[in-house]
Amino acid sequence: MNAEGKRPTEAATTAPVWPSILLAMVLGVEALVMAWVTVLLFVEFLTQDALSVASSIALIVMAGLATVLLIALTVGVCLGQRWVRGLTAVWQALQVAAAVTVIRGDMMPALGWALAAASLVGLLLVFHPAVAARLK
Repeated sequence: MNAEGKRPTEAATTAPVWPSILLAMVLGVEALVMAWVTVLLFVEFLTQDALSVASSIALIVMAGLATVLLIALTVGVCLGQRWVRGLTAVWQALQVAAAVTVIRGDMMPALGWALAAASLVGLLLVFHPAVAARLK
């Protein structure tokens, strides 16, 4: 019996845990990379001349907020919070859009393919039946 006095469903008790662990690992790696990007942006802001100081500060703040979001998503997946699924799916979809932009642009295509692979793995894991059962 759970706290609500109901018996757990059969799917929730027999679902494998590895997809949730793998999703937490993917989100954790993304959080570390985003933190690294935030630090690089801050160092570049301090060492290089900025065309727009306000835009540079805004970009650093947004990168920091994305880092905090990814850390919160990682912790949420580890704790089995239900709000994590939607935000994780949105983040992964935005990351696919960024990957397509990097691949089609004149930037580093290898980075774009790495972003695409990580986000597609994340999307597959978010919609995996075991993760869906655990995060309901």
